[in-house]
Amino acid sequence: MTPLSLEAAREMLLVGLKPSGRVTVRLEDASGRVLAAGVTAPGPFPPFPRSLVDGYAVGPQLCGFAGQGAIYRLVGTVPAGSNPGITLTPGTAAAIFTGACLPAGTVAVIPGELVKRQGEFISIPGLPTGRYLEPAGAEVKGGEEILAAGTTLGPAEVGLLAALGLQEVPVYRRPRVILAATGSELLDPAGLKENLPLVNQAGGFPYRSAGCSEAKVLPCIYNSNFYALAAAVEASGGRVVPLGVLKDSLEEQAEAYRYGLQEGDLLLTTGGAGGGSFDYTTAAFSRAGGEVLFTELDIRPGRRVIAARLGKKLMLGLPGNPPAALVTYYLLVRPVIGALRGGEVTLPSFSARLAAVIDRPRPGRAFLWARVRPRTGGSDWEVTPLPRLPGGIRAAVGANALIDLPPGKAPGIGEQVTVIMLN
Repeated sequence: MTPLSLEAAREMLLVGLKPSGRVTVRLEDASGRVLAAGVTAPGPFPPFPRSLVDGYAVGPQLCGFAGQGAIYRLVGTVPAGSNPGITLTPGTAAAIFTGACLPAGTVAVIPGELVKRQGEFISIPGLPTGRYLEPAGAEVKGGEEILAAGTTLGPAEVGLLAALGLQEVPVYRRPRVILAATGSELLDPAGLKENLPLVNQAGGFPYRSAGCSEAKVLPCIYNSNFYALAAAVEASGGRVVPLGVLKDSLEEQAEAYRYGLQEGDLLLTTGGAGGGSFDYTTAAFSRAGGEVLFTELDIRPGRRVIAARLGKKLMLGLPGNPPAALVTYYLLVRPVIGALRGGEVTLPSFSARLAAVIDRPRPGRAFLWARVRPRTGGSDWEVTPLPRLPGGIRAAVGANALIDLPPGKAPGIGEQVTVIMLN
């Protein structure tokens, strides 16, 4: 197959994707979820007229102003959370505190620092205004739609729902991502009773495999991609259903993928995408019943990505190289999970000024791990490419963005580049 552009591949994956269902969750579990339906206010907010300051609620004016101002007689005190129990008649006032319900007859609230008090009387220096009181329903009207379907619930949205007394909300279900890592060389650190060195003097890792009573020595590595991708899926709003480590076996992989897609909304694998003699991802997707969409992208890192469709479900095989796996996750998988959870599918990108040189031009479109931040004393952003390290397993540590580098370009300090935010 001809290598696809990133944009063409993403468009192909997103065609026809819809949220994977809806559920009702309690408010304490709603943060980060996406509303599946609009939410209507069951009543007004505030539910009663209230004071916005500590001060005095005053009734109608009794007489004109002279000398020190209008004089009012105090007839009570109204703490927050209490029933006022009084009515302010002309010339009367009550001490009141922030958030307290206004007594009947209140025409204005005067901050305490503007009032002179002598015993049971207060004087104010000018005409009272309604600046410091809030009528019932000033912020939210009963029956008003306060949050639209498709809204991602953050702290402010959850707080608004709680302020209106709502206990549950309808949200889209978190997509179930079936996650597997392929490679006979992989070890799962969670399955080991102790941390052992990966390479001993014989050049291998000593471990006891399932069903074996004798210790074996094999060259192995820990299954890091599985844990990195699982963390990324959870951060994107998905729920991981682990298949674990699969051997370099076409039949084993195909059977596992068929089984996994019976329960999941998306199959995600890492490793086995390179097209070598022991790279079975493309064949396994086909053997499991998938229609292969593409096998190669016109980007670096992450050139070898396998995508297939089985009915309405997608199968995505990412590279086994750790930085390539994460790059392609952010560029392709995160938008897919966004669509399945009813959320955002576009990648947040903008221009930023380079704070350090890019080491060299690349022959094709490349994505570089970087750190972006606001410029000191400026209104725009600056971005620093992270150093390239041997092997790449630490390449993404500390990154919060990717630089989208065009073919053949190596911009210098101060030049503008396109960055994609990761969080």
